[in-house]
Amino acid sequence: MYTEINKKIYDLQEKLRIKEKLESLKKMAESELNKKRDQLEELKKQLKKEEKDVEKLEGTSFSSIFLSLTDKKDEKLDKEREEYLTAKLKYEECIGAIEEIEKELDYANTELHKYIGVKEDYDKAMKEKENLILNEDSDKGRRLREKLDRINEIKLDIKEIHEAIVAGKRANKSLSKMRKKLDSAKGWGVWDMLGGGFISNVAKHSAIDEANEISHEVQHLLKAFQKELSDVNKFTDIRVNISGFATFADFFFDGFFVDWFVQSKINNSIDNVDNVINKVEGIVGNLDGHLNSLNSELINLEAEAKNILEM
Repeated sequence: MYTEINKKIYDLQEKLRIKEKLESLKKMAESELNKKRDQLEELKKQLKKEEKDVEKLEGTSFSSIFLSLTDKKDEKLDKEREEYLTAKLKYEECIGAIEEIEKELDYANTELHKYIGVKEDYDKAMKEKENLILNEDSDKGRRLREKLDRINEIKLDIKEIHEAIVAGKRANKSLSKMRKKLDSAKGWGVWDMLGGGFISNVAKHSAIDEANEISHEVQHLLKAFQKELSDVNKFTDIRVNISGFATFADFFFDGFFVDWFVQSKINNSIDNVDNVINKVEGIVGNLDGHLNSLNSELINLEAEAKNILEM
């Protein structure tokens, strides 16, 4: 009797959690989308400005002719081209981020339709359980209810922690791929400085382009991991310290791609990736420990509930 109603309540609790997470995802996505769209407009203006600066120096304007006479045109042009490249990469990265957020928003809206009426069904099931309790107020019934309630709670916590662990492992797998590409760019960069010439230069930039592609995946997966950690903190008694990690993706990818063109910056980028890999591994290891403890507690509680039922 209690087992059946608790199973029903557990299923509805799980659906309620999913619904709440989807609503949170939708709210965050809408807010982030508005920010990114505003940012895109600013980046577009900056890109046009940098493009005009390059065109001026490549043309026959007074400033271009003057700089040619002072032998500073090439130096100035290189600087303006670098600033244009920086603006272009940031603009393209922002477009990619907007596309990802729009996908998340579409997903959240589609999935939320599946959970219409879940709260009403949950309230109805809880009322049904309340009536059962009022009709059978025995010591055995109370002890069984306590065990079954805790079993439901643990199962939901295990699900949250497992989702966070999976998200963390996915993020680290992608970070490791980026690390290999950075190592490749670093190696070719050293060869280039030793006189490797055209081939090493092309190979280095090829590795940078590949790492750039992976970076979008890394950013998306890190934010997904951050969201799962927030859910663990919100829905369970476990507290995961994510200070300094929550803003990593935005901070890390701000102008990151252009830094790769400088050898010393490639080394700094590798150090940053290593730091995040270590932090993610530490959090996942901590969650694994909690997961093992909860699984052990669940086994014991299920055995105790079975004993009560068999008495």
